[in-house]
Amino acid sequence: MKLAVDNARKEAALPIPEDYGLTANDLRIWYAPGRAGVALALLVATGTIVMQTIEGARYAQPWVLGALSGALYGTLIGIFAGLGVMVAVIWADPLVARAWPTYGRLRRYRDAVSAATSGGLAE
Repeated sequence: MKLAVDNARKEAALPIPEDYGLTANDLRIWYAPGRAGVALALLVATGTIVMQTIEGARYAQPWVLGALSGALYGTLIGIFAGLGVMVAVIWADPLVARAWPTYGRLRRYRDAVSAATSGGLAE
């Protein structure tokens, strides 16, 4: 037996972008910390692999073996360097939101939408 009936629709409880000063173009901002972090992590890892491969090939007598060992070493270093860059980008996200006010409003709007959809009424 239901004791209370909620006739309100979930869509009505969602925040409105205009309340946050956002336009339709603002909702399509390309920047997202996860996306930028992954792109920079892959860039750093690839650069480290290439650098260590070239260095390994330069100093080894059979250059192929030196390139392979340099690539393995560069992969090991590149993975950790890439993860560090990704964490730094995600950590710096509130600073980006302060420096770019439109992104800051979009971030607050997205937080409000996720709070409204995940923690609302129990169904």
